[in-house]
Amino acid sequence: MRLAHVLRWALTGLGALALFAAAPTQAPAQTVVKVWLHDHPPRVPIDRRVFAEFERTHPDVRIQYEVIPAAEYNQKLLTAFASGTGPDLFAQVSLLVPQYQAARILAPVDFAAMGYANEAALTGEYLTGFDGIRFGGRLYGVPTEVSNWVCYANNALWREAGLEPSRDFPRTWEALPAVMERLTRRDANGVPQRRGFDFNWGNRNQLWFTVSTMFHQLGTSLVDDASGRVTLDSPAGRRAMQYLGDFVNRQRLGGPQYTDPRAEFLAGRLASECSFGVFGIPQMRAANVDFTVLPAPRWADATSDNGYDAYAYYQMVNARSPAAVQRIAWQITRAFIDTAPERFTAAGLFVPRRAVMESREYTSDPAVGVVVAELQKARAHPGIPGYDQVLDVMIRGRDQIVQGNRPATEVLPAINEEMNAVLARARARAGAQ
Repeated sequence: MRLAHVLRWALTGLGALALFAAAPTQAPAQTVVKVWLHDHPPRVPIDRRVFAEFERTHPDVRIQYEVIPAAEYNQKLLTAFASGTGPDLFAQVSLLVPQYQAARILAPVDFAAMGYANEAALTGEYLTGFDGIRFGGRLYGVPTEVSNWVCYANNALWREAGLEPSRDFPRTWEALPAVMERLTRRDANGVPQRRGFDFNWGNRNQLWFTVSTMFHQLGTSLVDDASGRVTLDSPAGRRAMQYLGDFVNRQRLGGPQYTDPRAEFLAGRLASECSFGVFGIPQMRAANVDFTVLPAPRWADATSDNGYDAYAYYQMVNARSPAAVQRIAWQITRAFIDTAPERFTAAGLFVPRRAVMESREYTSDPAVGVVVAELQKARAHPGIPGYDQVLDVMIRGRDQIVQGNRPATEVLPAINEEMNAVLARARARAGAQ
């Protein structure tokens, strides 16, 4: 071969090698998993760390994490799913789970993707918590919080009134108004300037939880087990709803017009609060509130020794997401739930999982013990499709009684009928899908 040809061949080969070496390295394709969770400030840093670690060990995955204000979360989820743009992985409270299941949004748990041999291997790590997420014998989510509400007393305000919470906190709903009157500070017109206690009117679910709890204490249910119909217009319902009306209009102890009771309690301006669970303990300690945890009142003639109904938050996967994305979402869920002890310690989010219940923070805190003892007695709230719409009607009835000062016996027949009509439509829509 002539020298010129050899040189031409060598230079061409070197040029090709140079071009190959200069070509940019292509990043591996990434699967995007969209995660939506409601805001709970102590939990968010833990979420971010878990997701960042998952991305580090799974470079082909990118987690698109969005934290949504709690007040906007439910509506944003429903709107997104209706338009086909919902997240791949999300959490929701047990009250709303039935309507997601009815809409065929939930994917059954992929035990293999989560690293479990079967359902028993997963549920065996928990004392309870799966009842509200089982449909047709299958699980459709994993609990990330199992909770109930108990009552908290501000020790300083109680002692200022000459009362001791552990001795004087009312054991019955009937006794509650007289005790709370002693803790109330009124102006010259009799308007409370500092309340002894108030219901959490701004929390929509408070009405359902409170009334359902009162039903359970009387040995019955807000939604009849046999017929599936709402039974608000019943002796138990009339008694519960009139109690709320009398609390505002006769005893004048509080009402929807006042500041949020959770915020007031944490600020040291409310003597008693009954809509915190375990998650309230770290918040009160951070606010330097000296508190006592106490069981919720029962009816004097209660046939069941239960306090507030239990509820749960479940981590769930969108059945409309691609199969590969669903598998990754369940893997992320496993990484998420494995931080349960830290979520309990740092964010007050309790699940009855062995790793949590064996932790020092759980076993050494008497305040936690009171909450969990109540949780073990708690009844599960009734779950229905169309819950939000049914609750809208129930709230309208409450407002007629509480703000309109109308008797429950006058309001509830029409309200009960409308609640059942809304429930029937929701069931019909679910059956048609």
